[in-house]
Amino acid sequence: MKIVRTNIFILATLFALLPFGITDSDESKTERTVTKSSTEQKLSTNICTKCICDIENSLIDCSSKLTDWFTEEEWKSLQNEKIVFESIKMEHNNLTTVPVLPTYGVKNLYLGNNQIASITLGAFQNLTELTRLDLSKNQLTSKALLPDVFKGPYSQHDFEPLKNLKSLNLGYNLIHSLNDDLFEHIPNLEELSLCSNTFKVIDRLTETALAGLSALKVLDMSFMELEILPDTIFHGPRDLETLILTGNLFKELPKALSYSKNLKRLVLDDNPIGNLEGQNVFPAMTSLKYLRMTYMLDIYKIGPGAFSELQNLTELILSDNKMLTEVDIHALSKNITGGAFLDYPPLDKLYLNNCNLTTLPQEFIIRWDKLSVLDLRFNPWACITSNEYMIKYLIPRVNSTTPLLASNVKCAYPEELSGVEVLKVASGDYSLAQSSSLVWIGIIVAVLLAIPLTLAGIAFYKRGYCRFGKKNEVANRTLYSRTSFNEEFHI
Repeated sequence: MKIVRTNIFILATLFALLPFGITDSDESKTERTVTKSSTEQKLSTNICTKCICDIENSLIDCSSKLTDWFTEEEWKSLQNEKIVFESIKMEHNNLTTVPVLPTYGVKNLYLGNNQIASITLGAFQNLTELTRLDLSKNQLTSKALLPDVFKGPYSQHDFEPLKNLKSLNLGYNLIHSLNDDLFEHIPNLEELSLCSNTFKVIDRLTETALAGLSALKVLDMSFMELEILPDTIFHGPRDLETLILTGNLFKELPKALSYSKNLKRLVLDDNPIGNLEGQNVFPAMTSLKYLRMTYMLDIYKIGPGAFSELQNLTELILSDNKMLTEVDIHALSKNITGGAFLDYPPLDKLYLNNCNLTTLPQEFIIRWDKLSVLDLRFNPWACITSNEYMIKYLIPRVNSTTPLLASNVKCAYPEELSGVEVLKVASGDYSLAQSSSLVWIGIIVAVLLAIPLTLAGIAFYKRGYCRFGKKNEVANRTLYSRTSFNEEFHI
């Protein structure tokens, strides 16, 4: 999948660079327009002398340009401007603490890649328009993250919430647990990232904190060294739509998934989850449409019923699983009505590239023609008659819709076809080999039949039932001479 995305990105870039009738005069005209708009709105604040002030994108970029926070005078000069910059970047500046910031209409504040180890209580209370806050890649600990850090402005009786804050990134810090009331002042939070913090376990306090996020839609818990999840962790955030669990230590599918009824996107990349079979299959997740399980080092079999409870799945990504050799024909199907026909999810995109697959059963999907994307590249495909459907139907169809995905689909065996593009075999340039399994079956049957026939022949011969034996019976008796005891055991 990564290769596909990279190629698409390259094509898009080339497409964007094509000179669609843009002349030198057009470029000069564009430059003059930008210069004019910049001069029409001159800024008096000296912040723009040390940072990049991008008026068009409403952005102040101070990344790698500050030794400390803005001074009081600089904030005042910024407040006095007619233009309100909605985004401020202060990344890569070695800031160590966050003070109480003055009133300003900033919506997106990026403080990542600093050395922030402490945050003053009420640090963001004057930023009432704040929507996105990035505190990733700092030195924040569990003790530094107190609930009142995120308290809003003080009203007549109490502190109001930061009601506009929707996205909070706490990734790549030193957090191992969350205060149970951490999010009490940001009840409308929709996106939360805790990635690359070494939690190892989700304790009761952390579970309580997450339970209070009733509006949460996106949760990133990747690379947290988690082996299990509490079964009830998703009872609170019932509207959760995207869950990222990449790079953890799950050996089985978390049972907590059965409670994420509204989950639409699930990422389980790079986990030591074993084969999907038996009890280790997905629970009923009727809202799930996107599932990604890549770089799974231990999985070699997708068994029956593995995805059968995901009846609304439209995109399935199983690429880069180097040990994956078997996909069961009933991995997706389910008999919902109890009749003679099986039900399948409405798959639109299927990625099986960079695995160790040799054959692909036709019955794995009932409507292959409904797929808009099918990636089967970089597998050791067997170009044999038992794999004829994939070779003679699927690959030509892929070539007609997405030719890029039809290349690098190659035969690995039999030996005479090793390295040959499957598309060439499909076009008739090469002949399919007989299925090796059929050959072996034929050999085994022949051997099994030959053994009793041979024994029967020997028995008949010894008992004198063969014609040749009957004709020479007298001669045999004449020539027969019993060997003595000593001669038989002569050493």
